[in-house]
Amino acid sequence: MGQQKGLFVTGTDTGVGKTFVTCLLASHLKDYMKVGVMKPAESDCEEVEGQWLPKDALRLKVAAGSHMPLDTICPYALPRPLAPAEAAREAGITIDLEHIKEKYRNIAEASDVVLVEGAGGLLVPLSHSCLYADLVRDLKLPLLIVARAGLGTVNHSLLTVESALSRGIRVIGVLLNENESCEHDASYWSNPRVLQDLASVPVLGPLPHMECDPGAKNAVQEVLREIERLAFS
Repeated sequence: MGQQKGLFVTGTDTGVGKTFVTCLLASHLKDYMKVGVMKPAESDCEEVEGQWLPKDALRLKVAAGSHMPLDTICPYALPRPLAPAEAAREAGITIDLEHIKEKYRNIAEASDVVLVEGAGGLLVPLSHSCLYADLVRDLKLPLLIVARAGLGTVNHSLLTVESALSRGIRVIGVLLNENESCEHDASYWSNPRVLQDLASVPVLGPLPHMECDPGAKNAVQEVLREIERLAFS
């Protein structure tokens, strides 16, 4: 698995834009390669016709143009809005890391590159005995950290970088994502510089708020090309 081109996308927290960023990257790459996507576990799923529908995983599937079954892309679709380990416990489900790895291998065999999106942050428990950081390390994938662009991101970003590096995970960078308008947030302008001075990894972005910046498309494409270079070159 170490030779497979891939990238694991984590966040400094929930709601920072991991799915948005992963979908952008999948759409960017699919123009010239077969892109596999995976969301090993997704909580807060909607019940549709007696099945739990993982909405984020479905977005990834559509963005990548993937023909993989949804239950391969997301082996564990869970009902409650909790960390996967706890959501699975409440649902009477045991999350099996080997089962996730098997699904990952199925996707990798049919793909040129695989994008895997975590849930919450790097130290969120995936099962009773496994953190997402353990899965990243086992899959031997480089890590992209998605962080908020505004106030509070310096501490969360540095903690996540330090945690990943201490576990031997290669971090390709921290991507600051303007997941909500930061027009009146003074830290928006200083955070990239502060993080670049303190972090030992590249700092990318800020990725502009798509609805608020008329020049966002070009800026987004530039960031995506840089992520591709750092992850796959």
